[in-house]
Amino acid sequence: MPEPRQALVVFAPVAGDAMTLRALAEHEGVRACVCADALAFYAAADDSALALVITEEGLARCSLQDLSARLRYQPAWSDLPIVVLASGEGRDIDTDRYTRLAGIGNVILLTRPTTRLALTMALRSALRTRRLQFAVRDQLDELSQHAGRLESTVEERTRLLEREVQERQRAEQSLAEARRLESLGQLTGGIAHDFNNILQVVAGSEILLRMLLAKTDDPRVTRALDAIRRSSGHGASLTQQLLAYARRQPLASVAIDMRRHLRATAEMILRTLGPEVHFHMELASSLWAVLADPAQLDAALLNIAGNARDAMPDGGALTLQVRNWVLPDPALPQADRLSGDFVGIFITDEGEGMSEATAQQAFEPFFTTKPIGKGTGLGLSQVYGFAIQSHGLAFIRHEPVGTTIGILLPRSREQVQAATVDPSALRADGLAGLRVLYVEDDPAVADATVGLLQSIEAGVRVVDSADAAIQADLRDIDIVFSDVMMPGTMDGIDLARWLAERHPHLPVVLTSGYMLSPERLQALDVQFVRKPFTASDINDAFVKALRKNDAGGPRQRR
Repeated sequence: MPEPRQALVVFAPVAGDAMTLRALAEHEGVRACVCADALAFYAAADDSALALVITEEGLARCSLQDLSARLRYQPAWSDLPIVVLASGEGRDIDTDRYTRLAGIGNVILLTRPTTRLALTMALRSALRTRRLQFAVRDQLDELSQHAGRLESTVEERTRLLEREVQERQRAEQSLAEARRLESLGQLTGGIAHDFNNILQVVAGSEILLRMLLAKTDDPRVTRALDAIRRSSGHGASLTQQLLAYARRQPLASVAIDMRRHLRATAEMILRTLGPEVHFHMELASSLWAVLADPAQLDAALLNIAGNARDAMPDGGALTLQVRNWVLPDPALPQADRLSGDFVGIFITDEGEGMSEATAQQAFEPFFTTKPIGKGTGLGLSQVYGFAIQSHGLAFIRHEPVGTTIGILLPRSREQVQAATVDPSALRADGLAGLRVLYVEDDPAVADATVGLLQSIEAGVRVVDSADAAIQADLRDIDIVFSDVMMPGTMDGIDLARWLAERHPHLPVVLTSGYMLSPERLQALDVQFVRKPFTASDINDAFVKALRKNDAGGPRQRR
């Protein structure tokens, strides 16, 4: 076996694991030294190794005493990172072994199954740490050689190293929390956009297949298409709940008449609760309007109601109380960091209640106390993300019996708008012959969406970037339909601003499944469709955009 100079040392007896780890190492630009047995692994764990990666199966073949003895003789600058891929089964894991393993080195423990992104981030963290150690080693060597002539430089670098060590110690104290938040942020930022594009292709293809196979009488086809629709809808719901926690989705915030809105929402809550739970609503007589997204508010209330129902398997009562608050107020210590006018929504159940430890984690994504298959752990995280993104607050309060979930939403100074006409009622106008410039960089999404646009008899011209869109001849275009997240010098929001300045009477509809800065959308007078969308969603958004454009200054359509 060659000397593993500057290599990632891997001990993974399962061939598939070894191949995966080798590929990840090569992707990160480092060489992988895959060891055949424990003795080779001990030998390769020398001062030149970049990091050690060992799987559950490899760990079972190692002696922790031998590995500890090998690592004990590291020089002072070295703290070799060890990435352990542990089984997630839980039944056969010797947790004491991991405790002993943590005592012998710089261990990063990942539980399988894990995502490729999480494993990549762990490897990058380990490699960054090791390269920093190599830099420290080189600096110490240099300082040792020039100590006599460079005493002042040594003192300065020593101060820098001490500061760096202190920062590292502080980072290690919060490592577990930081890793969880970083993983969630990376998951949301790196996957949500692509995942919603995939769902868009699935949902769009399902609609087109349903149209193409409309004349078939085979019930298997209908069942298969229904299963695709349910699964894509479920995936879209999970993605939106995750984005709500990460506050990476645009909110259609408007002034909401709370009394009128909650009375309408009460019907949905009753259907969620079922006959075993008695629902009671107490609304103050003069509720202020709030500034929030009505759909997200409904989703938050239904998520809380669903959790309350599950907490009362034998039935009980659920009470929704709503009143105005001027904050800060000693009667509401949970909101001591807020100031101003707010409307408080308090939903109290008579369930089993939460322990303090559970309450502290209840808003975290994927945290759930329900059995496997009974919950995703994203319901209360959506509530928290919606409240925070709406410039409010969500909190949990223990009661003598049961639990209260509170939502505080800021008062709206805007006038509540009258109910608008349902866009579906305006479809009699028809969109046949509408000339659409469609801007989308993903070919698969573009193909599926073109089919949807053609299903409403629209003519479509496709370009793959905002830069290409501004070069197009817009004189024969009736409406622009653009993705937000795109490569190039402009994204969809920049394109909408450019069109507003140079073609103010050209309607624009934007779409996205993920946005880095959703607040940028708030200042635009455009329609927005969340991915994955249907032909009906497109139709409604187009009708609204065209109607608004006609009101502001009609554009001649040929």
